[in-house]
Amino acid sequence: MLKTSQSSQELDLKAGEELVSRRSPVSPIPRCGACGSTNVSDATCIEHLACGYTASIATFELNNFSCPKCGKKLVKEGADYRKIIIRVCHNCGHIARIVETEKVERPAQVERELPSPINLDSWIDYVNDTLKQLELKFVRDYEVKGASGAIHHWDFAIWLFEKELPEIIIKFSLMNSSKRFSNSIDHISNILSIAIKKVDSEIPHLILITDYEEVDNLLKTCEKLNIKLVSAEHKKLFTETLEHVIKTIHRSRSD
Repeated sequence: MLKTSQSSQELDLKAGEELVSRRSPVSPIPRCGACGSTNVSDATCIEHLACGYTASIATFELNNFSCPKCGKKLVKEGADYRKIIIRVCHNCGHIARIVETEKVERPAQVERELPSPINLDSWIDYVNDTLKQLELKFVRDYEVKGASGAIHHWDFAIWLFEKELPEIIIKFSLMNSSKRFSNSIDHISNILSIAIKKVDSEIPHLILITDYEEVDNLLKTCEKLNIKLVSAEHKKLFTETLEHVIKTIHRSRSD
């Protein structure tokens, strides 16, 4: 179970749990338990046994390896926490918890050439200008205290109505400029971490701008997490996505 707090939404991974048994023949190629596709990625997460909170390793690292839910410090693997594997299907968007009882040999990853870094300042200026052109009320570098008590930072926050919390938040996740990724696992872990912060912030709509090359493979996964994904290679797509989200919010309010 992937949780942020008792009052927050939950992403039920246990319902889709898959077991790899020692007694069963194991395929060397990982597959989706829902649709059978091999277009999947596995990400290692930490489950805190004391309270059941589960999140990416990066989330615990950012919290100095204290549990974001109950505040207890992680002590020893196998005693108060364990590592689990979450499998994400890029074909149907299914997210499952994998319990591996024996090591499965994975196909070797092919090293790819590092893509050219995206100019973050250029993107910030573009988003800022777009929000001004649409005459939206917004704040740059927005911080909010989540339901868990943690402080979350978002690059932009947009208000459509006179409310305390914004309706839309915007986050840049331009990772290729600082680190080489041989596969999508790091990006999956990063998106899961951002999804947890979004739920904890209690803000309904998030537009995530990423420079991940295979962004189309993550669209269904992000839809399940209520995140609109925009490739950093296509600025026009951001404007179209933002306008679509705004129309959706106004439509739901009028119903």
